[in-house]
Amino acid sequence: MTASFRAEWERLRQRRLLVPAAVLVILVAVGGAVLVLSAAEPARRAAPGGLSPTIESLSSSGGGTEVFRSAVAFGGTLTFIVFVGLFALEYSRGTYRTMLLHQPGRIALLTGKFAGLLAFAAGVLAALEVATWVAARFLAPAFDVSTAQWTTVDALEPALGDYAMVMLWFTGYAVFGMTVAILVRSVAPALAIAVAWAGPLEHLILRAWSDARGVFPGLLLEGVAAGGTSGVSATHAALAAGAYVALFAVVTATVFSRRDITA
Repeated sequence: MTASFRAEWERLRQRRLLVPAAVLVILVAVGGAVLVLSAAEPARRAAPGGLSPTIESLSSSGGGTEVFRSAVAFGGTLTFIVFVGLFALEYSRGTYRTMLLHQPGRIALLTGKFAGLLAFAAGVLAALEVATWVAARFLAPAFDVSTAQWTTVDALEPALGDYAMVMLWFTGYAVFGMTVAILVRSVAPALAIAVAWAGPLEHLILRAWSDARGVFPGLLLEGVAAGGTSGVSATHAALAAGAYVALFAVVTATVFSRRDITA
């Protein structure tokens, strides 16, 4: 596990990846702050059960990092697709077999690779939280959002909580993407499944069955990113999503450890 983690970490920390990542963080921070702040409305006018924060919530001590949490929620489908591609592409390139020649332990190999990706993402998300907070603090007055409470001691707890929820959200999509890739093993079909499932399918079911928000993994992760909805509390969404993550991780490990790798 340590060897594959180090190999993945060394690959990700190269300058040709770090520079684009830094640029992307800045762009997402500014763009996300604008989108979230412009969508915020007074609580009296907000739609019941809506996922967008209100002006009142953004003006509270946790408002600065709520902007971050709400902004990254737009990237759930993209995160899912990226991880499907990352793990399915290894089959197409035949690199799993090559890596296993150097590290025979399959579960250790997969765990180390995933942990390396997650560690890198954790650093990027931490930087994104700070950058989004800074961008939102400059932009907030233009949208009638007060930032007076953002720099108080009371803001620290929600900041850590928002980061933890975003990490759970990200880990969920990452594990789901890895599971689809390992089960399907081909890039094109795996991506097609990812786009269909994470995109329209769950939301179409939601239109016909309102309780789906508390059952399906993608909708639960949306609830995690939103800090809960009118139908599903943040606690329920986090626990149920965590259970899905554990289940999918077990399925992935079982399939990867037992299925023949011929390419």
